[in-house]
Amino acid sequence: MAPMIDVIIIGAGHNGLAAAFYLARAGLKPLVLEARAEVGGGASTGELHQGFRGPTLAHHCALWADVVRDMDLRRHGVELLEAPVEVCAPDGTGGALVIHADTRRTAEALRPISARDARAYPAYRASMERIAGVVGSLLSSVPPDIDEPSARDLWALIGTGKRFRGLGRRDGYRLLRWAPMPVADLTREWFESELLCAATAAPGVSGTMFGPRSAGSGLVLLLREAHRLRAEQPSRVRGGPGALTQAMAAAARAVGAEIRTGVRVDRILVTDDRVAGVVAGGGEMRAGTVVSAVDPKTTFLRLVDPIDLSPDFLAKARNYRAAGTLAKVNLALAGLPPLVPRDGPQLLAGRIHLGPDIDYLERAFDHAKYGELSEDPWLEVTIPSLLDDTLAPRGAHVMSIYAHCAPYRLRRGEWAASRDTLLASVLAVLERFAPGVKGLILAAQVITPIDLEAEYGFAGGHPFHGELALDQLFAMRPLLGYGRYAGPIRGLYLCSAGTHPGGFMSGISGKLAAREVLRAIRSRAR
Repeated sequence: MAPMIDVIIIGAGHNGLAAAFYLARAGLKPLVLEARAEVGGGASTGELHQGFRGPTLAHHCALWADVVRDMDLRRHGVELLEAPVEVCAPDGTGGALVIHADTRRTAEALRPISARDARAYPAYRASMERIAGVVGSLLSSVPPDIDEPSARDLWALIGTGKRFRGLGRRDGYRLLRWAPMPVADLTREWFESELLCAATAAPGVSGTMFGPRSAGSGLVLLLREAHRLRAEQPSRVRGGPGALTQAMAAAARAVGAEIRTGVRVDRILVTDDRVAGVVAGGGEMRAGTVVSAVDPKTTFLRLVDPIDLSPDFLAKARNYRAAGTLAKVNLALAGLPPLVPRDGPQLLAGRIHLGPDIDYLERAFDHAKYGELSEDPWLEVTIPSLLDDTLAPRGAHVMSIYAHCAPYRLRRGEWAASRDTLLASVLAVLERFAPGVKGLILAAQVITPIDLEAEYGFAGGHPFHGELALDQLFAMRPLLGYGRYAGPIRGLYLCSAGTHPGGFMSGISGKLAAREVLRAIRSRAR
């Protein structure tokens, strides 16, 4: 009989690696099984063209500072790179709106565009950071037990309540209003510049089935800001996102975790209503605890036999919303595209926003809402080779593009026949802002929502493993009654972005899930 393994973790994305590290550091011997040939999941660096490497999927890293510190990732080779600007939004006429980390400098940059926005921006940032700090306090702890909250649960909620009271009346009201609010209305309350409103609102809808006028998109913006406050800054890594997850794997192995790549888990074994292990690599592996770092729909609807789940739970899992709207385009370029004047290439080292106004973003979403591919997608772009010269030959560059909005389910046709149409739409937008960019392209890679599902295991092609909606967050992520990482089968846990606090490559889901697994194992041992 095969030996019993302490804990099996399915998937070696950043959350699976974080969970493995914390479990191993506590004295267990976790085994991580990864279907792909390398670790990383959505945080990987791939070869795009000979001599060109770049972020295959995610182009920003947002690991929380405590995860970076606990795993001592710098000792394992992580080198963080800081961009001179946070956001550059070209206006299509040769000018650009620029947002710096320093609010005073941003206000000065905004003054020629709008004196009113220059005055409002510092107040907006101060208020947003105070409010995001309160939201962040909810993200850093396990959601409370809905039926029988423990003293620890109540204490955590009391702490958040004190932080909320500390906001004062004005910001307290803003928090209550902003969460269910459309992000378009939120930004319009502060700014008059169309481009500033669009660039500020965009993170609230990126990767979601939301447009800027969708209720609840304000909460997504607050979640992003809360993660940003707790993340290790800056958010780029030399060698691309794959260098970060390789370092996480090294840190996990250093404390005793075992990681096997090229091993696909086909099924989670259940005996007498309890996890008994997995079927993987053509055989059975026995374990009393299994932690899934893949998305909830894949976990419950593909890896678990339906006979082991109640009809009510299966219905809820099937109705968990996880239909993506994001495609990825990667380009190898012979030179730097002319998005800004020649004397300002440093402005392109951060996030580049291509979408002139709120209406433009909303129209792109309208297409996705009805299952159509947007003819004028709005783009979030990075050129990682500006900061990291190891990614491309001298003078050449890699461009990483999030294309919004590209629905998982197309109303007409199939994605196999729409790939070239998507690329043509993206390049048309690029050409509008950077005339001549098409002539620089040496190679292009297009990753559709269907590819995200088929090749990377994201059910529905959703980058966050499920919609970031009010009814799928906190104690309801992924489902009400299962927001504390434990699944409906004893010994089964989840730790992916489909759990609290969701998305944004923080690693905190893995850390919190590991804490709950350890608590359960120690409780059984008593």
